[in-house]
Amino acid sequence: MRKMITVIILLVGICICLVGVRAIQEEAFSLRHLTPENYHYQEAERCSNCKGPENQFMPRAAGIDLASGESSPVLDERGWLASAHARSQSHEDRVTTACAWCHAPLTKGATQKEEKAKPIPKGTWQGVSCGACHPGSLAREKRISLLVNFKPDTDPTQAESYIFRDRSSGKEQNVQCRFCHHESHDLLPEAKQKNMESGDLRCIDCHMAAYAITDQHVERFHNLKVESNLPFSCSGGMGRAGDCHEGESSDWFKENLPKIKGPEKEW
Repeated sequence: MRKMITVIILLVGICICLVGVRAIQEEAFSLRHLTPENYHYQEAERCSNCKGPENQFMPRAAGIDLASGESSPVLDERGWLASAHARSQSHEDRVTTACAWCHAPLTKGATQKEEKAKPIPKGTWQGVSCGACHPGSLAREKRISLLVNFKPDTDPTQAESYIFRDRSSGKEQNVQCRFCHHESHDLLPEAKQKNMESGDLRCIDCHMAAYAITDQHVERFHNLKVESNLPFSCSGGMGRAGDCHEGESSDWFKENLPKIKGPEKEW
């Protein structure tokens, strides 16, 4: 009799656990229908499901429109999912662990040595996802900085796997981008080019312009598209000092943007 009672208690406990797990799973939403063929956005999905009181901005940064409902999320064009970073492995027949060093740095086995390169199986492509620029949760607990460069083929849970960048330094922030983007487009005005080198003008001022300021965060475009994010990308006005073209209209920006920046180099 006692054995039977024990078995019943165990079965009830298992059922409760299963219901709990199912409830947790139902609370989360999947990016599956927003994910391109052959890509696997496990890390970005984990970030977009982090929605504590201070993290409501994270789904938007990842590219999720919260107003669409969690059961069937819709793409937010301001976010990472709409960026070239999210589609950085576009050459299907030539995707190797050597390409991954810059194009998918969180890929296991990423290497700078061509002779050690191996093909990356379809269905596992990650693109340049969140962890390439922001530390994993365990490393983030050290509060060294939220801006990093991940060292490919290392453990993303460990702080030593990241090069932490000084968030207060514009020059350091530009160095973060140049970790992979060794050549950037030339800005035509010479003064602007010098400002880039000094850090007075940051890559993110144009490519990740701020579009909202909350009590907790400055929310920035994560799609990195200058022209699509006008006038924010040129006028500033959301928390950065020294706005370049503050007060100009969207039509003015569209007409003058080619004059403001030079031709992009091949990356």
